[in-house]
Amino acid sequence: MTDFQSRLDQACAANQSLVCVGLDVDPGRMPIPDVAEFNRAIVDATADLVCCYKPNLAFYEALGIPGLKALESTIAHIRRAAPRAIIIGDAKRGDIGNSAAAYAHAMFQVWDFDAVTVNPWGGRDTVEPFLNQPQRGVFVWCRGSNPGSSDLQDLSVSTQHGNMPQYQHLAREVQTWSTAGNLGLVVGATFPEQLKAVREICPEMPFLIPGVGAQGGDLESAIHHGAASNGRRAIINSSRGIIYASQGPDFAQAARREAAKLRDAINTILDAEGKGWP
Repeated sequence: MTDFQSRLDQACAANQSLVCVGLDVDPGRMPIPDVAEFNRAIVDATADLVCCYKPNLAFYEALGIPGLKALESTIAHIRRAAPRAIIIGDAKRGDIGNSAAAYAHAMFQVWDFDAVTVNPWGGRDTVEPFLNQPQRGVFVWCRGSNPGSSDLQDLSVSTQHGNMPQYQHLAREVQTWSTAGNLGLVVGATFPEQLKAVREICPEMPFLIPGVGAQGGDLESAIHHGAASNGRRAIINSSRGIIYASQGPDFAQAARREAAKLRDAINTILDAEGKGWP
């Protein structure tokens, strides 16, 4: 089976897109009550415009068993409607020993996600159980898009390479954690200088970049600092800005319009930097 980085590159090339749609379902904002049907309409409207979909498990778990059933239906529908798309389970799991192995089994074998986000606070052994399948991706939470991320992630730590912020030390460390090429980083668009620093440390690693849109991250900076040298490996996530572009009956059409707008804006930036699609 094809390794994860190749699968991701192929998904991006198929639609000439670096856009990831975050499926963060919120009954208070959805114009229809059926979560699975809402997601189906969003996926059908955007399948030819994006490279990834990212359900955040928190929103489905908050709805109890019906939410989990809706997540199951959503994953199955993405497989049918957008078979090349990468499905990222945004779970930020992080535990040790058998617990970590069980989480990895759940995310990949039970839910069948192509990739998952993990929290590396517990160290390398909390991430390793997720790395055993080269065709499945693991995005390590490195530098958050939230203001409070600086509380811990920017703290200076002493390393063999000298003193540096903790998120930079993590970026250096994770490069030694996998030889299968299936490891990436989560780095927020809301802090472009930190994004730039991480890209300099990890020049070709896939980045999942939240924070563009509702959180205020600048798109041009995210692409300029976050993309690899060839203009790829930067997955730009937008959730609320796409799926809640309208709370009326035209919600799916509005989602398509915003996804297309984001894809076109990204591609315009890539073209200007001489890194457009062939």
